[in-house]
Amino acid sequence: MEPTTKTKRGCDMVEPGEELACMTRTTAQSERIGVSAVNGAFSIMGWAFREQSVSDHGIDALAEVDGLTAEPSGRCLAVQIKCGPSYFKRRTAGGWRFMGEPRHLRYWLANLMPVILVIVDADTQAGYWVQITHDAVHYTDKSWWIEIPEAQILDDRAQPRLRELALATAPAIADPVEQALPLLPPSAVEMLSALRPVDPDGALRLAKFLSKGHAQSRDTVEALLDASRGWSHASTLRLATIGAYANEHGHRDLAMRAFALASARTVPKAAMAERVRLAGVAAVMAMVGDDRQHANDLLRLAREHTGASLLADVAVCAFDADEAGRENALETLLRNASDEQLDAEPTCLLFLAERAFARRDLDQALTLYDRSCRRFPRIVGGRLGQARVLIERMVRGSSVVPYHDQRRAVELAVAVRDEMRRWAGPSEDAHRLVVQERMLAQAFTEVIELATPVDFGGQATDREAADPTIAIVGAQASIALGDRARAARFADAMRDTTIEPLLRALAADPRQPREQTVTAWRAALDGADTAFAARISLHRLAAHGALAPADLDRFGALANLDDHDRLLFTARHTAAAGDLDAAVAMLRSQPSPAAGEMLAELLHEAGHFDEALAVCDEIWRTYGALKGLQDKINILASRGDFDEAETCAAQLLATGELPAEHRRQLHRRMIERRTTLGDWTGMEAVCRTALRDQADDAEYGWGLIYAQLNQDQWDKAWTTYCQLRPNVFHPSIVRAWVELHLKFGGGSQCQATAMTLMDHFQSDHDALAQLARLTALPPQ
Repeated sequence: MEPTTKTKRGCDMVEPGEELACMTRTTAQSERIGVSAVNGAFSIMGWAFREQSVSDHGIDALAEVDGLTAEPSGRCLAVQIKCGPSYFKRRTAGGWRFMGEPRHLRYWLANLMPVILVIVDADTQAGYWVQITHDAVHYTDKSWWIEIPEAQILDDRAQPRLRELALATAPAIADPVEQALPLLPPSAVEMLSALRPVDPDGALRLAKFLSKGHAQSRDTVEALLDASRGWSHASTLRLATIGAYANEHGHRDLAMRAFALASARTVPKAAMAERVRLAGVAAVMAMVGDDRQHANDLLRLAREHTGASLLADVAVCAFDADEAGRENALETLLRNASDEQLDAEPTCLLFLAERAFARRDLDQALTLYDRSCRRFPRIVGGRLGQARVLIERMVRGSSVVPYHDQRRAVELAVAVRDEMRRWAGPSEDAHRLVVQERMLAQAFTEVIELATPVDFGGQATDREAADPTIAIVGAQASIALGDRARAARFADAMRDTTIEPLLRALAADPRQPREQTVTAWRAALDGADTAFAARISLHRLAAHGALAPADLDRFGALANLDDHDRLLFTARHTAAAGDLDAAVAMLRSQPSPAAGEMLAELLHEAGHFDEALAVCDEIWRTYGALKGLQDKINILASRGDFDEAETCAAQLLATGELPAEHRRQLHRRMIERRTTLGDWTGMEAVCRTALRDQADDAEYGWGLIYAQLNQDQWDKAWTTYCQLRPNVFHPSIVRAWVELHLKFGGGSQCQATAMTLMDHFQSDHDALAQLARLTALPPQ
């Protein structure tokens, strides 16, 4: 019996036997046709198609992006394939509806890889695809369905979209290079990014070692440099990456070694310019480290290839200028270099900026640091250089707007410090600038907190707290607040270091005999090994009239003294030795903020108040230095001119430039004076001014309440209390707090608070008696 003939979608007119084969295609045949069609489509794209040989609940194959090319990506799509006419029966406006089982959907949605479903027309072998996502699925009472768009044909035109799906999904294991970048300094990140395309294996290895060893950066760099002898592929870039990493971690000797090794590697002739440049980088580091013989050796390559690298040419000219005074050759080179050439060389810009700073050309130094930061915004040396110049410009009185420079310097230093802390870099340089700026602002409480280790309630890391300058400034701030015990703790923390004698001298009892004090500061000077320590010791000896002319010659280079510095130290010594007129004449001969401050101090100590006040006005008027107004207030108060001192304090507060602790001190002094005078209206006014500045300060809140109570304004006082709710921080406030609650309402909450206050002030009998008046009331 002949089989019944049926017309099948997609079959042309064929012989009877062939038509039978088309109509009776088995499920296995359909599956193979579908897999073959999808395999062919991905092969045309250059993707590897790997069929799953074992059933795995709904994934037929994996398609790897660029898997058939020389650089497979390792990123895949999971593919489920369906083939046969039944999958094309449920037509929608834009394609076909596919209905599936819940267990398959759960499996697909949980997959770490993107999952696509492909339906294949067995006759045309055309495939249509859709990604399985939560948003694309429609749920029914018992099952689910998804629309497969007719427009999404699986062919080469689909490649961009499929590639995007595969690459957009994060891999199960994060890219080790990407994971390492946040733990690396900016220049190392830049070098590693350049290394990655040409030497992916080297980038992977360096990323692993540098990030893993960032807490022991020196040991890590030394191990890598020792291992570099066995490298061959792309070793120049690898070594340059290590050099950048070492330099930003503060290991300039290792950075120089890395760059020198990189420059010594054999490179193609086309890459000679980069080799010369790396030799120039190493030479610059050698010069900065005052290793001139090594610098000269490194510059031989640069001299042989003049013009190959601007950086190398600058290094040669700078070396010759230092050796034979040929600064004009460097100036000519820079004048002939284009802006594009200079801006492309951050190391060159930083090197030139350092030279400008060393010769006190602050404007030129700042210009060069700014250029480096514009080209490379995250460059550490550029940002710290900017901060250092801004502070120096302010100290020297050449800043047009000192407060702007001061705040900008702090912002730069804090940003760099916080970044460095993240990658375990040498953050003490940046933290030191923050501490020094706060000391210049006389924010003594902040300085102490910044200089104290985190383990003892401060903000400094152990490495930052161990920095000699930070420890010295912390001790100085402690002395300024009259806390010699804390200054001694800074000395204890630096026991057996070169600065311990200096810290002991700072913390010493000021009542000890002069001979002992001078001996202590002489020991501090003899042990000084930094400019900062030497300058402090010279100043203290001068203040005691014990500075010998030979001291300035002996320590002039270490202390980085210029003629103006020598004049200041000599003037201080001269005044202490008893010749005030000569000291005043010296200080007036070379005006500066520092000379003005010292002059005001000497005149004040000598009781020449009017002259001292005139100097303070000149400092403020000429340099915009807040120290002038601060000193003026103290001088006015010391001679009993409190009204004018208060006027000056108001002027100082109005600048908005004082640290919080100084604003608080001035507000308190003004409140205390109104209290002493019994001027309750005036006290109310100054308390409101203080609250506008620091609204949460309980002392100001209670000052306002007391001013109102002393004017018999109980309703206003109660309203003030209800709005501000200032803490009862001292026993002297308890009486007013109790009286207000007795008059306007107690209640259980008030009594509970009273019980808490009784525990807090249990040693104060008067406070306990007042609180008992509330706790004795019957419950309401």
